[in-house]
Amino acid sequence: MHNIYAAGLLANFFESGWAIQVLIGDMDRAQYFASRLTRAEIKRHLRIMVDMAVALPEEVSAQMPLVNWQAWRELDAALPCLSRAQKDVVWFTLETLVPVTGYHLRQYKAKLPELFSFSLA
Repeated sequence: MHNIYAAGLLANFFESGWAIQVLIGDMDRAQYFASRLTRAEIKRHLRIMVDMAVALPEEVSAQMPLVNWQAWRELDAALPCLSRAQKDVVWFTLETLVPVTGYHLRQYKAKLPELFSFSLA
């Protein structure tokens, strides 16, 4: 797998996380689950993040151990948001995992810029 593939996955993953943070703003849990439009758009971005985490080669994700890649891969099961437990997982993801992941990815981008580079070299 070429580096450009992993860089694309990471870029999509990061951009979706950023979009989620912008969309959710200062909403609380009740506001989030009451909002049909925002919730649908955030779910779309969460789906992108899950798909990118699943597709990211293990040798790339292993270089970023502070990101909880396993939690991202397992989030798929909670996305229907039908049960209280699924809603708890999604809210935890939005409130905690998204911002923490973005923070760590920014750190890794500074330390390991080659992982995020779109160069063919």
